[in-house]
Amino acid sequence: MTNFVEWASGIYKVVDDVGKQGVEYGSYLILGDERIAIIDIPSRDIGKDIISFVKKAGREASDIKYLILTHTHPDHWAGMSSLSKIKPQIWLHESGAEALKEGKKYILEKQFPKPSKFSLAMKSSLFSKIGKVKEELINTFDKSETLDLGGEELILQNSGGHSSDSILIQAYRAGCTFIGDEGNIYPDQPASFYIDGTGSTERRMKLLELLSKLKTELICPAHQSPIPKPVELYIQNLIFEHKHTKDTIYDLLVSAGQAKAFFIAEEYQRILGISWATPFSELGVAETTVTSFLKELEKEGRVHYETHTQRWSSIS
Repeated sequence: MTNFVEWASGIYKVVDDVGKQGVEYGSYLILGDERIAIIDIPSRDIGKDIISFVKKAGREASDIKYLILTHTHPDHWAGMSSLSKIKPQIWLHESGAEALKEGKKYILEKQFPKPSKFSLAMKSSLFSKIGKVKEELINTFDKSETLDLGGEELILQNSGGHSSDSILIQAYRAGCTFIGDEGNIYPDQPASFYIDGTGSTERRMKLLELLSKLKTELICPAHQSPIPKPVELYIQNLIFEHKHTKDTIYDLLVSAGQAKAFFIAEEYQRILGISWATPFSELGVAETTVTSFLKELEKEGRVHYETHTQRWSSIS
């Protein structure tokens, strides 16, 4: 059963399923005075229920003009085909366009190429409707874009921490900030960012510091219920977890050497079937999240990379 909860004027969190770890798979629905936007659409059922909800609210389905993707991990756009008759403009960061153009092929080859429960699920009915998206529906931007809904403006900005095509969305009138997966994917798992092979730890820290300075009424993560004021504690916790992960990698390097640090990375890769190699290397993202943290530590003068042995070591 799909639930619609209005958190701010015209801003609805739409949730169809809550996983074992308290993970919400859902969308956000934004009702502007003239146009309607959907942020992420993880399933066809959610898409169909959104259309029904819009009609019951006295609006036309054709008022849904925009589908905005916080990033192109498949659990954020698997339900896109449910909007095929409406044909809304699809907005995303330019580095994610290839995923939409190639569909399931891109996801399995570039994002989740290794055998895993997830890649097997991609072959099941759950993701069977993920296909190629027509190029004429795809709208991309580089640094920022503004969408006018009539009475509400949505400001889209590339954030690039969780994945290189991740974006931040601000609803100006409602005072809401949509952060996608830049918060914890799993609410009670501080190390969730550690598993993201397409992320940039440095960019994520800059984003979290930016969020800590924003005057926002509501933080809206993709997989959790929105966080009302005061949002500062939530952001500070994310910053602490981010720094803690980096310090943990440093401590492992000091106490157990490089092999132990990379063993943890390999375990995540084995369990989740996620390739550490990023499809967005042209944007300067490190090959692995672990390596990205190590490069930050190198800038801080805490570790160095020995080219002749091709190993990282701590600086005493």
